[in-house]
Amino acid sequence: MLLKGLKGYRGYPGGFKAYRQAFPTVELSWWHRVGDPKAIGRLRALAPPGFRFSVFGHKHLTFRPSGEERRVLRRFLRRFRLFGNQRGAVRLWVPEEVTPEAFREWLDLLEEVEEEVGPMPLAFQAAEPLRPLLRARGRVVVNEPGGAFLYLVDPEGPLPEGEGYLYVSPSQPGPSVLHSRAEVDPD
Repeated sequence: MLLKGLKGYRGYPGGFKAYRQAFPTVELSWWHRVGDPKAIGRLRALAPPGFRFSVFGHKHLTFRPSGEERRVLRRFLRRFRLFGNQRGAVRLWVPEEVTPEAFREWLDLLEEVEEEVGPMPLAFQAAEPLRPLLRARGRVVVNEPGGAFLYLVDPEGPLPEGEGYLYVSPSQPGPSVLHSRAEVDPD
């Protein structure tokens, strides 16, 4: 099943209380900082059963293995785990200047951190030279069918078959395939 929602709920008429009735999922931006545990708890308490929280982040990831990178990654993923059974997926944007060699070492670090905190549903937004490494490690590439789930962002054209998430910007009209729960199918 493809869950459809918006990139964030801020600005949605009625706030999160209205948003949660219209959509089954949301992508939260953790680009600048990770979510606060109290805020995560409040959102979880307000969300209906089956609702999923995904996150996008994190600008402080360097994609170069180091002790600091390990700490940032571990903290980020541990906070995401606080969503419990309401976790959606994590979308990580990998800068184009990251080389395949450096990324291979970073993926080793990620696997070590996942051994500590547990596996996470991660989807990578990465340039083509890095995609073979991701595929070889069984990782999901954004907008590429065939993974454990699809994580689509502002798709154009027909949606591929599969499971995953579709998030569009609330400020953009978005694709015609995005319908809230409140909309009625004319057929």
